[in-house]
Amino acid sequence: MANINNKKNNIPRRHLLSGSQARQVLNELAEKDATIAKEIERLSAMVFNDVSVDQVASSVFLALDGIDVEECWNASGKQRGGGYRDEFDVADEMIMDALHPFTHQIEVFYQAGEYAAEQEYLHGVLLGIYQLIEDSTSEFFDNYMEDYPEELKQELIDNWKKRHPNDEDGLQKLNTFIEKHCPAWSTEGTEL
Repeated sequence: MANINNKKNNIPRRHLLSGSQARQVLNELAEKDATIAKEIERLSAMVFNDVSVDQVASSVFLALDGIDVEECWNASGKQRGGGYRDEFDVADEMIMDALHPFTHQIEVFYQAGEYAAEQEYLHGVLLGIYQLIEDSTSEFFDNYMEDYPEELKQELIDNWKKRHPNDEDGLQKLNTFIEKHCPAWSTEGTEL
């Protein structure tokens, strides 16, 4: 009945499209009309750059706090076919794997020239790591992450500084964010 009503009212049907199909539709619309092309560009930039510091922080916290200590133990020790994997080496890999999507997204923003979104996303990652220190009750954190939050924090800040060596305004924003949202870090050895 709905299809009949749509046909009667000349309302076009909407089809569920895959991501590549949706891109194809947008590309064809953009090729047909410069005004639509500009609007597609504006809206896609708006969506791409929509960063919620709190959502990023929550995702980082859950990714790192959710690392299963049992998986670490199962992947370490004597290996089938010989050899031995140290549990701390396995833990390092698990931490880096969990953090990789977030460091990669920072790089994606940088490569796209979206420096404000890059910095907001960095703030979210730092906040998530800080919340891990404050709120984690995981056995994995207790056993394997003692020094990681500080090291990760400094590595993230140092990498940002390398990408933006002359950005005094951005450095001030980073410092202000840390002072406000990560107060224990602002009095410790954070090198800004």
